[in-house]
Amino acid sequence: MKKKLSVILLFLLQALMPVCSNASSYQRSRIFWDMSSRRTVFGSGGYARIIQLHDGRLLATCESGGIVIAFSDDNGNTWGSPVRIVNNVNRVPNCVPDLIQLSDGTIIVAYNPRPSAPYTTDRKFGIRCKRSVDNGATWSDEIFVNDARHTFEDGCWEPSMLELPSGELQLYFADEGPYTSSNEQQISLCRSFDGGKTWSAAQKVSFRAGYRDGMPSPVLLSDHSSIVIAIEDNGWPGIGDFFPTTVRCPLADNWSGGFFVDSNSAMRQKAHNVSAAKGGAPYIRVLPWGETVLSWQSYYNNGDKLNMLTAVGDENATDFKALTHPFVIGSDQQALWNSLAVIDTGVVVAVSGIGGKVEMIKGYPMRQFEATKATPAVDGKVSADDGYVRPSANQVTMGFRNNLPTAADFAYDAENLYFVATVDDDTRSADGTSGDGVRLSLDVRDTPTSSVSGETVRLFMGRDGSSTAWLGTGGTWKTVTYDGIVVKKSDNGVRYTVEAAIPWAMLGLESAPIGRHMSVNIEVQNKRPSGIVTERIIDTRPSAPTTWMGFWLREAGGSTGVGHVTAAHRLDVRAAEGRVMVSSDKDMRHVELYSMTGVRLSTHSLASTHADICLGGMCGVFLLKVTFADNTMATGKFVAK
Repeated sequence: MKKKLSVILLFLLQALMPVCSNASSYQRSRIFWDMSSRRTVFGSGGYARIIQLHDGRLLATCESGGIVIAFSDDNGNTWGSPVRIVNNVNRVPNCVPDLIQLSDGTIIVAYNPRPSAPYTTDRKFGIRCKRSVDNGATWSDEIFVNDARHTFEDGCWEPSMLELPSGELQLYFADEGPYTSSNEQQISLCRSFDGGKTWSAAQKVSFRAGYRDGMPSPVLLSDHSSIVIAIEDNGWPGIGDFFPTTVRCPLADNWSGGFFVDSNSAMRQKAHNVSAAKGGAPYIRVLPWGETVLSWQSYYNNGDKLNMLTAVGDENATDFKALTHPFVIGSDQQALWNSLAVIDTGVVVAVSGIGGKVEMIKGYPMRQFEATKATPAVDGKVSADDGYVRPSANQVTMGFRNNLPTAADFAYDAENLYFVATVDDDTRSADGTSGDGVRLSLDVRDTPTSSVSGETVRLFMGRDGSSTAWLGTGGTWKTVTYDGIVVKKSDNGVRYTVEAAIPWAMLGLESAPIGRHMSVNIEVQNKRPSGIVTERIIDTRPSAPTTWMGFWLREAGGSTGVGHVTAAHRLDVRAAEGRVMVSSDKDMRHVELYSMTGVRLSTHSLASTHADICLGGMCGVFLLKVTFADNTMATGKFVAK
């Protein structure tokens, strides 16, 4: 008997990529870190890396008396006990591991032997690796990749790997070996054409004379145009320290003919334009829809302690913006030797060494927020029956600046826009607009402007249940009275919730503006003895709607749940009798179906607005990736029953 299928789009990151151009002038994703997801991966160790395997598990590695690994079967919520796969012998600590799983399933761990003093010529600084062909259950003997010299001043460091579409495996590392009479350092590359069993001699790919290019982290851009390596570069004029930098080479050239990136090359660029946010240990990854995400360690906005910073770049790994600290750390702590992983359909995992342990936290890149059609009970409490976008009303996660974990969400019906926010705060201070509370700003125009005006409103919801409203007038906020707004709160002393119903009529609208792309900002205010500390959505300005987040109302009853995301990129997913039909009013170039473990089940090349995919009797959760003719993409998750 044929199975009847129902397809429900559970989660479409960013709705469609890119967001409609008039949604907001700020078009880049911003990462919202979920403080409740913070976990310890290793109880001791540092310099950790995480990848998601083809079978869906997470695999982590770090240096801890050798090289250890651990697995997670639940996307990092819990971790198994560490297993040591490389031992330290002959006073040679093995350090700074890197992980990759090749397209054929082989897992490789690369690492860096670093002899201890007193140095002897028989113990060299080097790069080694081990292979596993059984999903990490057993590991090969040690494989030689490269040796530098035997002294610390002329060593090699920090391996990082990349597989190319051709199957070539590349291993990049920082290399002092060629510079025995100076303190210079280059980025070197070794290649393998047999899955990491044997390796070529090292070649130079990046070098700034007189300085120290270091700590490489390579990616291949989503359009396969270029190899981009994030490095630390201490040679930029006026910086006086390492600065996150990218060097790159077209994939068609692949570092051939002796080509390398020197100090004057256009292929060398600062990763961002915030001069104060200098620092080293960069790490870069590519998001499923092509944007890039970068991390590094910096003193920026963290006093005299190093903390992990992240930023989101464009599809070319340039112009990184939206700088955030994933981890809230104590005044006596640092977050060091960090890395990133991208799992599932685009969840970013930040990994850091903090207080002798390895910790992780999840972040969600978003370009816009949405509201579901529902009528919550406005009572200052969160219930799964309320109908917000997420059952726990946590579409938006904030709190890293105040160290006050915050969750917020939206819903709407014909009469009202609904907003709810829950803040973990065990210290209540003051009342009204001078105390604890949450501020929501909304611009209902399709095309926001750079200053607030009559179509922008702001509502402060105090922890004490009070509310104050403002109307944008000539670029400033003017206090107004809106009798129809309902605000309720609950407070148990350690956590408070504010919830509001805002009539569309008070926003100058006759009905819910379905299909309109609006803009929204959220600010969490905390009154402390030292004064008021306010956290707002990163890279927003309170009176500049063009910097706010895009916001739209999800149309009820749509088969995809994405509503009218853009007129040019309408996507529809339907299923019946073992097949999934994907259609759009924009030509699609590729439609790819993946299992939840990341295994590609089918790919369809076409130049059409329709695709018909046979599921072959399969049911469960699947991933769908659509590439349109104009190279924009949509990535989603759906369930087939």
